[in-house]
Parts: sequence; structure tokens; C-alpha cells
Amino acid sequence: MAKRVVCPQGYQLVSWYPFKHANGHEYIRVSFATQDCLTCPERTRCTRAKIQPRSLQLQPQAQQEAIQYMRAYLASEEGRTLYKKRAGMEGTLSQGIRSFGLRRSRYRGLDKTHLQQVATAAAMNLDRLAAWFAQRPHAKTRVSRFAALAPSA
Repeated sequence: MAKRVVCPQGYQLVSWYPFKHANGHEYIRVSFATQDCLTCPERTRCTRAKIQPRSLQLQPQAQQEAIQYMRAYLASEEGRTLYKKRAGMEGTLSQGIRSFGLRRSRYRGLDKTHLQQVATAAAMNLDRLAAWFAQRPHAKTRVSRFAALAPSA
């Protein structure tokens, strides 16, 4: 198997070894040469380390192929439609948990808990209406430092 990884600036890896994370998942650790990383003009966009070179944790081949398959599926029209539904649901759950304390019930018993959830849903709807009337924009999705190094298409 070819063990070759190239960073966006064209530097090749110097070490490649299997690694088992504390959570039980297996990865492949890849490191680049210190001298390449220290002199790289894009270093601050790639890593926050002061001296150490850039290192990555890659998925084993089977998991990586599954990830690539799903990314290709989600890039299709059918996948985008499915993801829009999921993103809407996840956004709603995230807003409920972060802004309205949806993770824990303040009360004991199903009736009071249900009432809290209905009141939380109503409050979320009012908050979204207020944001719409005030034309408050949605938050931007974050881009990792490594992904930002990739050339724009």
C-alpha cells in the first residue's frame, strides 16, 4: 500500500503509523517534516503549534471510502434535499438546547415536562419570528484551518 500524503503546499509526509484512540477508534497518524513546516509561508493557517510540524489523524481505508461515498451522495440533488431537512432539525435542536435549556426538564412528571417542552417550542417560534422581522442573519458555518488552505474552486 502506498503511504503517501501531500499537504496543500506540496510537502510530503515523513511518518505514518497506526494509532488507537482512547475512545477505541483506530486511526493512522501522519506527520510532516519539521523543517518543511517551519519555513512554510502558510504555517499559521495550517497549525497553531510553535515548533512541531503539522500532523493529521486519518481514517482507515474502509471508513475513509464510506465517508467519501456519503460525501458524494450528499453532493447529489437527492442528498442535498435530505441534508436540508436534517440541517433544519439539527438547527432547531441546537437552538433549543443552547438558548432555551431544552436538555433538562425543570419539573418532575410527564405532564409538567410536556408543558415545558410546548412552552419552549412556542418561545423558539417567537424568537425565530423576531429574528425574521429584525432581518437578523443566520450564523456562518465554521471552516477548519486545514480546509481553509485548500485552493478555491
